[in-house]
Amino acid sequence: MSFGDHLEELRQRVIYSLLGVLVTTIVAFAFAKQILVFLFQPLLVVQHSAGLRPELQALSPPAAFAAYLKIGFLTGLIVAMPWVLWQFWQFVAAGLYRREKRFVKLFAPATVVLFTLGVVFLYYVVLPIVLLFFVTFNRAFNLPELSPVGIQSLLLPKQEAVQAVQPEEGRPRLPVLAEDPLDPRDGDVWVNSTVRALMFKTSHGVMYVPLELWESRSPVHSQFAIDFYISFVLLLALAFGLAFELPVAVFFLALTGLVTTAMMARARRYVLLVVVILAAVLTPPDVVSQLLLAIPMYLLFELGLLVARVSERRMTQGERAS
Repeated sequence: MSFGDHLEELRQRVIYSLLGVLVTTIVAFAFAKQILVFLFQPLLVVQHSAGLRPELQALSPPAAFAAYLKIGFLTGLIVAMPWVLWQFWQFVAAGLYRREKRFVKLFAPATVVLFTLGVVFLYYVVLPIVLLFFVTFNRAFNLPELSPVGIQSLLLPKQEAVQAVQPEEGRPRLPVLAEDPLDPRDGDVWVNSTVRALMFKTSHGVMYVPLELWESRSPVHSQFAIDFYISFVLLLALAFGLAFELPVAVFFLALTGLVTTAMMARARRYVLLVVVILAAVLTPPDVVSQLLLAIPMYLLFELGLLVARVSERRMTQGERAS
């Protein structure tokens, strides 16, 4: 192909990629609320298991709407990424000889599968571990003594001691139920232990007051802002999806002869350094998520190196046989 033909092919593949992103973004906007619930699920489960109220916060009036828009654009980009990668390989294939195009038929599906595996690995493995770590870490701060000390006792008004009142014998207690009653009457009060809420029936419907475990009290409350949480999850999904393409990159370099497998094997220490740097750049500034990305990336590098070595041996044996 001439240089002009390459530019025309590139223009065509870019247009196809943008159209794919546009289509997936429109679909993502149509299902944005369902996607939000799907993304909230790991955090809400971790909060509930830690004895906290399962909820996120909108810290500004347009925060929830901004999260809705962010969900549409970023989810559309992530869902369309396999299609974009497929277009990339089609552009590469256009400049190859016929015998070389058979490798594109291998690389293109592998790229799509690995990107999908990276996103799935993040959602089902990495995200629960990272969220549980942060929520548990925040709970590790003990609530200080609230009685005034030193000059505080002089500046603050003294609180009168409240005499404890012992409950009378036979006083009715609130029923603790795993599920709400099927047909509660006005004035009925109960505790729903599943959702951890105090429930009471009125003529306007069932009202509730959320409850938290006393053991989970801490001065640092793990209630995250909705827009920051969405950005955290979706950017991590994009980072893990792209990082899982490392075996394809290793195999491609070995196949084209740009870097031999022997050279990559000797440069393991430098590869490990690059992997750690990439993990630090692609993830938020916390050690847990960086390690959870760096370790799979290095293992994927070793996997790509192993596959490249096997391919080199087969090609060498084939050349000898011929």
